[in-house]
Amino acid sequence: MACVRRMAVGAVILNEAGDVLLVRNRGHGRAHWSLPKGSCEDGESVLHTLKREVKEETGLDVAMQELAFVSEWFVTGRQEWYLQFYFHATIVGGVLGVQESDEDVIQVKWVAPRNIRQYMNYRPWAVPLFAWLDERRPKYHVF
Repeated sequence: MACVRRMAVGAVILNEAGDVLLVRNRGHGRAHWSLPKGSCEDGESVLHTLKREVKEETGLDVAMQELAFVSEWFVTGRQEWYLQFYFHATIVGGVLGVQESDEDVIQVKWVAPRNIRQYMNYRPWAVPLFAWLDERRPKYHVF
């Protein structure tokens, strides 16, 4: 079986209180929380992917600030390799809410960092996010 490679770009968006914006996705048979993110389309830059995915999932327009973290992992049972780049982004416009045009996102929510584990605990997303929130410097994580 050939390995399927999946590259995505996501955003760490904070509000004035320091809460993190999470999105709830329908997922593979069960809903789950994550940061706003999505796959790069052919010929699309990382910056364009970031802005498009955040807009599609949350209704917000964002500006990329700096790299927050990179997360890489392999799912053996499905022969899938994931490489995801997450950037700290700031809101520059738009209105927060679930977008009718997005079939995957069913909820958006600001969550205080101390409560994120109640929503999101998938290691390739949670561990790098907590490291960035604690240290505010980019890191590469392999799982």
